[in-house]
Amino acid sequence: MPKLVRLAAAASVAALMTGGVLVSPASAAPAHDYSCSNQGGAADHTVNCSGLITIADVLSDNKVNISVKDIDVLNDAQLATLETALTKVAGNDILLPSTIQLADLQLAVVNTYVNDFKIKLSPANVMVCIGRICL
Repeated sequence: MPKLVRLAAAASVAALMTGGVLVSPASAAPAHDYSCSNQGGAADHTVNCSGLITIADVLSDNKVNISVKDIDVLNDAQLATLETALTKVAGNDILLPSTIQLADLQLAVVNTYVNDFKIKLSPANVMVCIGRICL
C-alpha cells in the first residue's frame, strides 16, 4: 500500500510540474494574481490594480482594471495586502455574472482600505472595469 501512495504522490507532482491542475470544485477558478501600484500624487493620486477574472470557465481576455482615487499613497506592505485581498476574491465563483464579480472586487478594495488601512474610502472612488463594463 505505501508503494501506491508514493506512486500517487509522484504522479500528482509530475502533473503539477507539467502544467496539470488539481481537480477543484466546479464553481472555483484558479487563483488570479493581482498587481497594484501608486500613480501620480496629491489630488491626482490613484492606486491602479490589474488582474483577471474567469467568466463561465473562460479566462482569456477577462482583464480587470481597478482605479482607486485617493490622496493616500500606499506603502509596499499595503499594496501587497490589497493585491492579496483582490486575488482572494477573483475567480471565487465563475458562475456569477461579470458585474457581480466586479462588485465583489470593488467591495474587497473598500473593505481593505477601511478595515486594514483605516482609510475612509467610498465605493464611488473605486472604478472597476472589464472591457467596457465598469462599476
